[in-house]
Amino acid sequence: MLVLICPLFFVGGPDVYSSALFNNLWNYGHVIFFATALLFAQLVRPIPFGRAWLWVVLAIFILGLVIEFVQNFVGRDASWSDVAHNVLGAFIALCWGQRATNRRYLVIVLRVLSVVFMLPMLWVSTQLVYVDWQMRKQFPLINSFETSYELHQLANIGEHVSKQQVGNYITNGQFALAVTLAMDTYSGIKWVGRFGDWSQYRFFALDIYNPSSEALQVVLKIADLQHDRGTNALDDRFNRRISLSPGWNNLRIAMDDIRNAPAKRQMRIEEVNCLELFAVSLPKPQLIYVDNLRLE
Repeated sequence: MLVLICPLFFVGGPDVYSSALFNNLWNYGHVIFFATALLFAQLVRPIPFGRAWLWVVLAIFILGLVIEFVQNFVGRDASWSDVAHNVLGAFIALCWGQRATNRRYLVIVLRVLSVVFMLPMLWVSTQLVYVDWQMRKQFPLINSFETSYELHQLANIGEHVSKQQVGNYITNGQFALAVTLAMDTYSGIKWVGRFGDWSQYRFFALDIYNPSSEALQVVLKIADLQHDRGTNALDDRFNRRISLSPGWNNLRIAMDDIRNAPAKRQMRIEEVNCLELFAVSLPKPQLIYVDNLRLE
């Protein structure tokens, strides 16, 4: 079984478009693989506590470095966290593979320590599972900027854009998102993660308040997983320029427009993977308020 798992170090697994939860759960594979391998090894030949442990941990560390180095040549990204997870798996196996008959209290302490080392990883997983559950539960509301897990879904486009949760210019709940668009080539926000199956809805909608006395040109980008993992071509996604008038702009985009936006196919709206709102080369910073992204 372990031999069959080995190729997964070099093929398959998450990519940059995979969810944070899937990325996190995949990391457990490193821990489980090396823990299982060493536990089986200790059934054949126990590894005594002391210098032998140091040699084993060093060997696993070097092996992890070699694996990450090779991954650079097979389309995978090297990661120090993967090396750390390999070593953690080895340490867990060393602690739990020891018989408790000799140095009983030391073995118990080491086992407790191995569990403590796992707690940060388990805590992150618990948070990500909770966030994923909450986002699924509130669907077809995509984001109304009410909670920490909704804010964690956001990422900046451009170096100088800023955003914050505010209590004014609200159309749903108690908060909205204030976004200061900068003068970068592209400046805005994107929502990270999958957004559920849109095929049962007729419109994608969001509310934007423009406090300026002048209209503001922005771009709304929507794409599916096939686009993001493909050529990322402009004509293979929904990419619409929108003029934001002063005051409220209640935008409703027909789902058929999104579905038929790619030039040579229909967008798989059950796999929407990219949602971005940005401005292009603004002459000066501009403030907007965004709220209540939803499907109707």
